[in-house]
Amino acid sequence: MSVENMNNAVIAITRFKAKPEDAEEVKAKHATLASTVRAAVPGLEEARLGRAEDGVWIGVWRWDSQESLRKAQELAHSLPEATAAFALASDVTAETAELVQES
Repeated sequence: MSVENMNNAVIAITRFKAKPEDAEEVKAKHATLASTVRAAVPGLEEARLGRAEDGVWIGVWRWDSQESLRKAQELAHSLPEATAAFALASDVTAETAELVQES
């Protein structure tokens, strides 16, 4: 990745809890949401989902720019896929960060 492109990139990190019995549904809804967002808003470069040892889920989405992320965030409120995905989540927190280095 060029330094110029990396300077514009941002990551959005979402942490949430979900019931253990909903794990497969969480993964399926995350995949569906990522596909829907990619089709609607250019700029989503990666969408990863992990689960920490304490059971907290962590979504890390990499965007080509803050502008792409902003457009997706505005759209998300009207997407049924977002509503369905977040219906499984509790204790949701989100943050964004400018990507400054890759090693």
